[in-house]
Amino acid sequence: MNGIVQLESDQYRLLVGVRYLNASEAICKGLQRQLGVNDFHFLITLRSFIEYTRRGIWFLVWANEGTLKKAEELTFQRPGSPSLQTMDALINEALGKGKTSTLMNKTPGINEPFLNCLHALTHGNPISVRMIAFGLDKIFDFGGMMAKVEIELGIFRIIFYRRMLGDDINSIWTILASIHDRPDEVRTIALIAADLLKKSGKLASPLGLQLP
Repeated sequence: MNGIVQLESDQYRLLVGVRYLNASEAICKGLQRQLGVNDFHFLITLRSFIEYTRRGIWFLVWANEGTLKKAEELTFQRPGSPSLQTMDALINEALGKGKTSTLMNKTPGINEPFLNCLHALTHGNPISVRMIAFGLDKIFDFGGMMAKVEIELGIFRIIFYRRMLGDDINSIWTILASIHDRPDEVRTIALIAADLLKKSGKLASPLGLQLP
């Protein structure tokens, strides 16, 4: 691909994907620790989780070879992927939920898109301090958000593990479309895929994958 990595396109796609998956795993652990302890930190970390999961799945599934070739050279100003809401809509469409981003749903009591509220909190916009003063627990459903985070991480795991096993992406989406709103099933399917991967011998590849 370039002077840093010399891998086939599919292998490099997995390398980029595992970087995002490992980062998403780490962020999720932080969210679990912050839940009920630091609401403000939970929300600004949540936005990072959304960034890493959507972008990671996009690179893993939709990025073309040209974009993958540039992945080592991309900068903060040129992330190489579409907007968050575009990537979120692509994932929702693949899951059979329609090509729309729930990140743009209005937050009750604020009347601003959910993603915009997280962005404001992250960057210190004037509305953010008003939200903090009002009480973040009165605006956001923290338990519901954490449950969604765990489902989304499970979906990311399944996509990556199954792609590493060599499964066709369309067959993976078919599985996910039937279970994406069932957390216990998502968790079970992810663990099954992880076990199959451990037994496959493919973990010998130098990707640095961290299995649960």
